[in-house]
Amino acid sequence: MRQTNLRAAAAIAAITLLAACGDARLDKLSLGISADSVTKAIGEPPHREAAYLMAGKQWQLLFFARSAATEKDSIPWRKMSPVVLIDGKTVGWGWHWWSDASTKQGIIMPK
Repeated sequence: MRQTNLRAAAAIAAITLLAACGDARLDKLSLGISADSVTKAIGEPPHREAAYLMAGKQWQLLFFARSAATEKDSIPWRKMSPVVLIDGKTVGWGWHWWSDASTKQGIIMPK
């Protein structure tokens, strides 16, 4: 019985930790929306942007700071939320999605 309670407590702690690392604003996004619509849904402009041309398609990455930041603030990559657009349409968001996509495309992201 005690071991079951410890497992349940560990599971709840893990879920809480994962939720804290996420960005609830990403829940407002949907596939196929434009960069302007992403910015409007998030409620602020991206903190950083990156672009890649791969296989004739324009990949655009928008990185949003998870907490209030000015343009001049230095924020580590992993402390931001990525949104990925291909040819102007949103195709995915979040680090899990971008890590998988960048690996498949051979894009090396900073640690």
